[in-house]
Amino acid sequence: MGLPCFLLALAFCAVSIVDSKPFNRYRRDDSAPNPIGSQYPNNVTGTLNQTISIVPIPFALARSIIPAQYGILTAAYKSLLPGFPANSYPSFHISYPFVDLLGDGYSSFQYQEYLFVTSTNPYAISGTEAYGTIPVPATFNPPDKAYAFTCPDPRKNKGDIFFDAYVPGNSQPVVTTKFKPMPAPAGPYSLNFFVNVTNQPAFTDALACDNQIFYYNTTLSQGANAPVTIKGDIKVTAPYLPTTSTFKNVWGIKVDLAFLENNLLPCGDLKGYQHV
Repeated sequence: MGLPCFLLALAFCAVSIVDSKPFNRYRRDDSAPNPIGSQYPNNVTGTLNQTISIVPIPFALARSIIPAQYGILTAAYKSLLPGFPANSYPSFHISYPFVDLLGDGYSSFQYQEYLFVTSTNPYAISGTEAYGTIPVPATFNPPDKAYAFTCPDPRKNKGDIFFDAYVPGNSQPVVTTKFKPMPAPAGPYSLNFFVNVTNQPAFTDALACDNQIFYYNTTLSQGANAPVTIKGDIKVTAPYLPTTSTFKNVWGIKVDLAFLENNLLPCGDLKGYQHV
């Protein structure tokens, strides 16, 4: 369920280039050329230059947001995150991963209640609604960019990365983020964990699922373009969380990823789905 955007459940997407098919929810923007488009000429593909942060929130908060009929696969994320704080839950993108949508005890999905979309993009709004997700038409600072750096070379660990979202009728941002690049290696989360959570199929009303596959193994995200570790603060206002909340010292990565998106799939077809 991609967008120029962020996905709601604590982490934040940022904008992209997309190549094919009309049913995608991205606008064109700065990014490297799409390395997989020629391999999948009949699919929605593109690149997404994004900042992904993992926010430990109280498990009770996650349980209050994720519909009660779906279990949470706590053993799955605890096995990937040794030492993760007790009674906490790893939200990202304001998306909620490790949801047992199918009730089989092992297939992980991510639940999305809200999705921030560019207010001038009707395809993004209608595409979001197709999943039962609540679209939040917004403007962004920086406009239609991923996360802006206050210096030209983030790998020198100078400057901050920022991103704010505004909704009509509110002069103050409803989401603010500010990160700083950190020296490598750093951070409590492995790259494999980011691969896992970002590739879980997404759903809202469960009538259909979005299967967006992110590739961490292209030239966009390896070698000199390897993910940059970041650390910073996030503020999300109500109603996008039950109460306005600020999260300090949040860890994540900034990375440019190629993706392939399969829209409106029967959720049952993704039973046991894994993609690396």
